[in-house]
Amino acid sequence: MITTDALSAQRRGAIESLLTAVIAHDGISPLDEAARLALRGEGATHLLIEDGAAVTGYASLLEDGTVQGMVHPAHRRAGLGTALLAAVLERRPDAGVWAHGALPGAVALLEGRGLRQERLLLVLRRPLDAEHPLPPVPATDLPGVEVTSFEAVRDAEDWVALNAAAFASHPEQGALTREDLDERLSEPWFDPEDMVLARTPEGLAGFVWVKREETADAELPDAEIYVVATAPSAQGHGVAGHLLGTALRRLAERGVPGVELYVEGDNAPALALYERWGFAVSGRHLQLRRATEG
Repeated sequence: MITTDALSAQRRGAIESLLTAVIAHDGISPLDEAARLALRGEGATHLLIEDGAAVTGYASLLEDGTVQGMVHPAHRRAGLGTALLAAVLERRPDAGVWAHGALPGAVALLEGRGLRQERLLLVLRRPLDAEHPLPPVPATDLPGVEVTSFEAVRDAEDWVALNAAAFASHPEQGALTREDLDERLSEPWFDPEDMVLARTPEGLAGFVWVKREETADAELPDAEIYVVATAPSAQGHGVAGHLLGTALRRLAERGVPGVELYVEGDNAPALALYERWGFAVSGRHLQLRRATEG
């Protein structure tokens, strides 16, 4: 097994080839955005099992203790996943390990090593076709609200501050820095028109960020509601519903067939908001961790 904090171009390419094979087989990505970005940068320890020039097993251990991994479909049930998990837990006994898609084999492996579910992340989806019309965009009663699109020079620092305040208790999203934001702004999918902001004379009150990725297919793919945030001082004034409705209408007008989003399974207010807008559960992701004694 190879352990490294910096990937060569050859190994990065081999991991990306493994990722493609796993997605084709399982129908879901075993690596989230943070883990994929870490393949090209810093902030992760990479554990690899190689077969010649190919990578047959891989685990990503991010600095925050988040772990994600994968084994090539043709090399499963041969102990590779067990070996990767053991190596990760030896390095970081308190690691939080994701089972994206809650696939039975992955969950069984983790539970067999004494890990227990700590988080449930739900995937919600809403069609945007004519058979699923959107309701009118609700008004917000927050005084002086202006809805604008994102401008980096004007909005970036305010965005980071609001994001940190809105997600103060979120282990990943709330920790995003200006550097993290800039990295995402440089992604090929980023379009400033897809980030809708609510501003008041007092500052940024909320935002909805939509992620749309182009494909070679003639039919547009689903979009993703990437982040929804409201400033703590603006909560309870309908800001999130107003921005969400505005963003969904923009997507529908562009002919996007549907939209999905991710939400914590215990976030009752957010789930209620999305259910009102016609979203339904379409997938699940589990994070498991070793139970602490005492």
